Amino acid sequence: MSPKGKLCLGWRLLAGSAIAGLALLPQVALAQGGPAPDQQRTAQEPQEGGIQDIVVTARYVAENIQDTPIAITAKTNDQLVAANVTGTATLGAVVPNLFTSPADSQSASAPTISLRGVSQGAGAVQSIAIPPAVAIYTDDVYHSTVAGSDLDFTDVVRVEVNRGPQSTLSGNASLGGSIKLFTQDPKGDGSGFASLGYGSFDHVDAAAAIDVGLTSTLAVRGLAHFERQTGFVNRLDFPCMMAKLGTPQLAGTLPSYQPDLAKQGCVIGHLGGGDKMYGQVKIQWKPTDNVKLLITASRRNDNLEETPEVALTYNSSCIGKAPGLPNGYGPQPCTGSALAQFYNLSVYNRYGIIIDNRFRPPLRNGGVYDTYATNCRPDIDLSAALPSVVPGAPPTTFPSNFSEGFCFPQGKKAKHTLVSGKLEWGITDKINMTLIGAYTKYSNEYTQEGDQTPLAGAISHFINLDEMGSGELRFDGKLFDDKLQWVLGGFTVRTIGYQNNLVSYLNIQQLSSVRGLNKSSSAFAHLDYDITDRWRVSGGGRYSHTDIAITIDNPNAGVQLVDPRHGVQNRWDWLISTDFKISDRVMVYANAASGSRPPGLTTIVANARQVAPTSDEALVSYELGLKADMFDRRLRANLTAFYLDYQKLSTGATGSQCLNEPGTGQATFFNVLYTDPAAVEACKIYPGNPVPTRYGYNVGIPAKIKGVEWEITARPIPPLNIDFSGGYNHFKSSAAPGQPGYLYPGNLRQPEWNMHADISYDIDPGVGTFTPRLDWTWQSRQTYDQASSTRAPLPNVVINPYSIWNAQIVYKTPTKDWSATLAVTNLANKFYHYQVLSGSFDDQTRVAEPREWMLTVRKEF
Repeated sequence: MSPKGKLCLGWRLLAGSAIAGLALLPQVALAQGGPAPDQQRTAQEPQEGGIQDIVVTARYVAENIQDTPIAITAKTNDQLVAANVTGTATLGAVVPNLFTSPADSQSASAPTISLRGVSQGAGAVQSIAIPPAVAIYTDDVYHSTVAGSDLDFTDVVRVEVNRGPQSTLSGNASLGGSIKLFTQDPKGDGSGFASLGYGSFDHVDAAAAIDVGLTSTLAVRGLAHFERQTGFVNRLDFPCMMAKLGTPQLAGTLPSYQPDLAKQGCVIGHLGGGDKMYGQVKIQWKPTDNVKLLITASRRNDNLEETPEVALTYNSSCIGKAPGLPNGYGPQPCTGSALAQFYNLSVYNRYGIIIDNRFRPPLRNGGVYDTYATNCRPDIDLSAALPSVVPGAPPTTFPSNFSEGFCFPQGKKAKHTLVSGKLEWGITDKINMTLIGAYTKYSNEYTQEGDQTPLAGAISHFINLDEMGSGELRFDGKLFDDKLQWVLGGFTVRTIGYQNNLVSYLNIQQLSSVRGLNKSSSAFAHLDYDITDRWRVSGGGRYSHTDIAITIDNPNAGVQLVDPRHGVQNRWDWLISTDFKISDRVMVYANAASGSRPPGLTTIVANARQVAPTSDEALVSYELGLKADMFDRRLRANLTAFYLDYQKLSTGATGSQCLNEPGTGQATFFNVLYTDPAAVEACKIYPGNPVPTRYGYNVGIPAKIKGVEWEITARPIPPLNIDFSGGYNHFKSSAAPGQPGYLYPGNLRQPEWNMHADISYDIDPGVGTFTPRLDWTWQSRQTYDQASSTRAPLPNVVINPYSIWNAQIVYKTPTKDWSATLAVTNLANKFYHYQVLSGSFDDQTRVAEPREWMLTVRKEF
């Protein structure tokens, strides 16, 4: 059997044995008499006019969020819908210190996620070789890769965001926290809903769910969701637009994408829209009161337009003296990068133009909502040669395998399959068991254009496939007159990943295949002890073993790693906590916990000897909190202060490798630039001629993060509801200037402040209820300077603070079974964007949506 076949068999056996256990254990449970835990309880209505409670399972057992001694935000389905939160990428708008944004073109369907300054990181987004820092769960099933983490929030019960290390509180340990999605379980009561919406850019959204009781012990719930929209960014034909604007000479001899585009306003396509289809079936069997078996199968297919990225600015471009250009082109002497000059020369020789500011589209709707990218590279002059500025060095040319005259498919595709089983068994009145087994498969295919022009100076195409099998077994119970609550468990996950990447950048073209295997197993325990009826202490520990292995086949770069390179960690983590009830509705707590992320592996390397484990990450979190319900539960205030002490924060470093170092294993890293004479001296310790080369490495550095969070809800009179939440975090690197990981003042890992507020009022004129609502979201400054260790951020890579306003009005009939919602997002029609990606030719961004409206009609039954 091939190695790949053995790996596939491994995860099939893992997932299969866990699900088989789910099917067999109920046979034993039939004779037992204890009640099975019901963790589907979510909201409890208080006395008339008060604030509702939310029941969460952040610590494995169901408990009121106000009695949970950790920083946790829980949002019900109604709250998410009202705030226009539709998925993981928009969740950060309503959670303190959670920074999320939709995926950029480098990461396909993986949104940016950073919690309290602890970031997933670009490497984790693009590679199976680096595990997530913020864990994602769907119905207690762990997502072992960042790819595919933009979840569908249709038919959810609640979403929990647990802030801080999840050393003993989640199926798999995570460094920064976790995001947990819980969907509706079958009830067998014939309930359900159907909704249909239409809005801006031909946005159609249709969803329906039905809950059916097949027998007195067997129920099934089915869900379907379909969404389609035309993208809000136009893909324009450059020669057509230049003729339309009266400047045809700026297009040179570049041909049009198709001849009749003038009749279409020069629009050749759109970005930011597409189709999404999601379906889920849940089957629940309750043969006795103490046994519940839940089987879930879901499938999501995305057939989307490309990511809505546009160019903000273009760099000043020029070409130095070259054959056919004795005086060069543009400002002289040309100080641009040699490779950018060379690619511009190959374009100029063919079409008489270069990549410069002419490709910045005119403003539309008050912002940049257009691009000239085509997902194609036209024919260019592959015989071009740019003389080197170094005397005696050969000219810059194209490699023999360089491709031209090609197009990648328009759009990006993703598929996500999940099959899981969950058994809950009340073994006795005091002991419960939970067993979870799952299999997931995720794949995507997408293209990235790095210059937003039809000349494709940087264009890459990616295909990814990840398959995961996981199993979790845990027991919980009570002892000593229910004063001690305990949880014991084990978790295992095995993920196989494959990436096929074509990277074409200036005169570089590489086709690489990366295969990875991630295995992790852990055992954990958690204890709560009530010293008195108001004072409780808690503690726990986890032991984890992780082994990540990859192989790389990149013949164009000379990187062919046949024998797997490993990143291994054995780790203990811990948690201690205490909380005290000042009154029945006011609690204070303090906790400390360690958190860790195992080492990953670098996959972007110059040669096979540079493939090396990244640094593992480790921190200790300290947290103080207050949770209070006041004034007959008309005011709720949850306040938190935290301090994160990083012992090791994984960070990149650029140094030297000595090509004359003997051996074939991992190369030795020297923390000195390869162009520095000291690098030559360092290489003299090895035999032969000292030859240093660039080495991108990874080291762990100390750092500190401190911050505060608040969540305030007020319901002064029953029809009026007000929410105000926010967070502050401040990151400080302990590295000295010039050392790896140093962050020059003014640069940021995530925005230091975020805030959200909303106000709504129920109006009942006797013909139903009208509820107008206004939402405000504010984010502070964020930076994206690629030289963040050596300078303050340049103005062109700074996103200044901004506010976004959303509004909606909901009408519900007197019977509450019909509703109509008119929602408007980005009410002020503000042009804003999520990040800045700087390249050799331009600064580009993932632009946010302009003002949009949506009218949705919903029927509950």
